[in-house]
Amino acid sequence: MKKINILLGALLVGFSIQAQNEDNLVPNPSFEDLGKKGKVTDKGQIYLAAPWTSVTMNPVDLYSESSKTDKFATSVNERGEEKARTGTNYAGMSFYGYRGKEPRNYLGVELLKPMEAGKQYCVKFHISMSDMSKYAVNNIGVFIDTANITEATDGNLYKDPQIISVTKMIYEKQYSWTPVCGTYTAQGGERFITIGNFAQDVDTKTETVRLSREFSGRQTYDGYYYIDDVSVIPTDKLSDKDCACERIAGGQMKTEYKTFETNLGGQEEVAQKVTYVNSDGSKAGEKPKEVEKKDDTKTVDQGGVVYKKANAVEEKEEEKAPKVYSPNDVVIYYKSKQFKVPETENDAVAKLANYLKENEGVTVQIEGHADPSESSVSLLGKRRVALVRIALIKLGVPEAQLKIISFEVKQPADKTDPSKNQRVTFKVL
Repeated sequence: MKKINILLGALLVGFSIQAQNEDNLVPNPSFEDLGKKGKVTDKGQIYLAAPWTSVTMNPVDLYSESSKTDKFATSVNERGEEKARTGTNYAGMSFYGYRGKEPRNYLGVELLKPMEAGKQYCVKFHISMSDMSKYAVNNIGVFIDTANITEATDGNLYKDPQIISVTKMIYEKQYSWTPVCGTYTAQGGERFITIGNFAQDVDTKTETVRLSREFSGRQTYDGYYYIDDVSVIPTDKLSDKDCACERIAGGQMKTEYKTFETNLGGQEEVAQKVTYVNSDGSKAGEKPKEVEKKDDTKTVDQGGVVYKKANAVEEKEEEKAPKVYSPNDVVIYYKSKQFKVPETENDAVAKLANYLKENEGVTVQIEGHADPSESSVSLLGKRRVALVRIALIKLGVPEAQLKIISFEVKQPADKTDPSKNQRVTFKVL
């Protein structure tokens, strides 16, 4: 009889979990479905866990037990150690970079169906601060909208998130999952959610966290967190406690730590000792030095390196001078609807990487393009530039020298030949 009761209890729990999953409007909520051949091989591959996407040009990371690289495996990876809350996979993203040193990420997905007007929903996800990050932060939240955010930017997004800590709590827990949640009353038709930090840096509170003795290496100057189990469920399908994520006792927020020490005053000390400079030599926060570009000249002095302008008219010379290499002349072409860097373009990418490493003062903008005939693949230009950027970083190019933007179909090279529009171009800034 006891065995029967245990079996019935297990079945009831299973049915409860299944029912909750059926009510969840978020597809692939714990990033487990990677497709038939989905294997994580590098950073920024959240797209493998479709339909999840990186909302901006800074790609979100995906960690998986089946990863082909230890850097993005679970439970131990390059950012620390954390077991998946559900299944074996989770996402990873940055919510803060000290003085903008590291970019933020934004994680988005389209719901399985639109929200109903007047209906209340519990919006929830779970986070765990990575072991290698130096800063624990607040302002981690969710922005909900009827339209998809498709920002062709590598900067920050500034919105008014509907789901955010009411006490502005700083999330410092490591090696354990902390829920972030809130109740949202739908206006009707909301279909997209975006997870991120939508506040200005000056409005984001931080606490410095020392690296545990369990780990070696240099801490990253960011607030990087693992993400798992995202859900949007009608509140009438849940209990009252399921959407109460902040526990306050005696006016104090309950906090838990690993074996780490937290230095609350360390941030000011670091700020006094460390000064970051831009690639042109100006201090962080100052207006970068402007380089004068005259239309009547044939060359541009950029960071101490002289380039020929693309629109310069060559004067007739007795002997034709050898052409000076410029990233402005580099074009990477793709087959229709493809976004991985073609193997035929590896030499061009390697040559560009060598050039940028030799000219540290040069910053290039990687520009993505697509042809209207490729419209069945969303944000194709954005995907192309993201992977080119990753390829250059893998070859040793500092991230500070790379800016990215996607024009999608807005700047066709040829209105009659689609193959000429399926490309990535480069522009020296």
